Amino acid sequence: MAPAVRPKTARAEDVASLQLLAALVESSNDAIISKDLDGTITSWNPAAEWIYGYTDSEIVGRSITLLAPPDRPDEILGILRRVAAGERVDHFETQRRRKDGTLLDVSLSVSPIRDADGKVIGASVIGRDFTAAKRAEEALRKAVEELRERTEQLVRSNTELQRFAYVASHDLQEPARTVASYCGLLEQRYGGQLDETAREWIGHATAGAQRMRALISDLLEYSQVEFRAEPLIAVESNAVLDVALKNLQTTIEETQAVVTRDPLPRLIADPPRLMQLFQNLIGNATKFRGELPPRVHVMAERRGHEWRFTVSDNGIGIDPRHREKIFEAFRRLHPQGYYPGTGIGLAICKRIVEQHGGRIWVEAGSGGGSAFCFSIPIRMEPQT
Repeated sequence: MAPAVRPKTARAEDVASLQLLAALVESSNDAIISKDLDGTITSWNPAAEWIYGYTDSEIVGRSITLLAPPDRPDEILGILRRVAAGERVDHFETQRRRKDGTLLDVSLSVSPIRDADGKVIGASVIGRDFTAAKRAEEALRKAVEELRERTEQLVRSNTELQRFAYVASHDLQEPARTVASYCGLLEQRYGGQLDETAREWIGHATAGAQRMRALISDLLEYSQVEFRAEPLIAVESNAVLDVALKNLQTTIEETQAVVTRDPLPRLIADPPRLMQLFQNLIGNATKFRGELPPRVHVMAERRGHEWRFTVSDNGIGIDPRHREKIFEAFRRLHPQGYYPGTGIGLAICKRIVEQHGGRIWVEAGSGGGSAFCFSIPIRMEPQT
């Protein structure tokens, strides 16, 4: 009894497997084609019809070489020879021709079909149309190439502009100095012979020449931030701050400023630029002061993968509407002559911080005034 049931159960399982396989072939989004070793097509699923444009009745019984593009007449026969030798071909990227003559980019996987004795009698082909992906990849490649070329052009232009600004500002210093000097000599030698209007004009000319010199000097400093950048090395920011405060000693004494600090970290930075950053921010705090003597506090705290520095003061503060504008070059929030300077110090600070891979911003101080914050990424020190 049992032997009679087992063959029936095995045949039922075989039928179920074949039905499942047929359903998979029919529902696949990939073209699934079978052919004999001569290249004659023996089966053609719906996806093959959708991809290549031929119906089952139009293509079955015809040669697979019908799909070969004109420039690759022997490619399919070469694949069939490899399959006849028992080889499997995986992810072979090529082109195939649709019924309407258009070419498709396809990826083919070709497997031998064997009979019950293991003899290769045909080939099964799974074809995937990746024309859209190929075109998208090519478009992306071209876009990346164009972006690279434009970036290189911008880098060249930026470098040339920096060099021009450096050379121009350097060369313009002498004429501005000459104008200011001769205006001063003119007033000293002939001041008694001139009327009030003439002396006033000379005063305007002298002030203009001095302002031009200040602008040229600041432009030179601004261009040097990147033009003469130094390698990043391990530095003690406490020591860097000491140098900045020494440079500001006269200003600090004149304004009766008090500068305090928390312990500052060791970090990887450009020491001269970090010193300039501290000097500009503390110098601004002494410049834009209120009625009370300036009080400045410098601190740093670790925030994830960066150090966040804060230079806070008790000065006049900054309107929230202008907190982004103040980092623009030559941007002034007060009338000319109201406060000294040309309005480039914070732009220099911004460039220095960005060179270090960080960012800079300003917040309202906890006790009035402003709190200038900047971040510097934490980098590993080189091993010695």
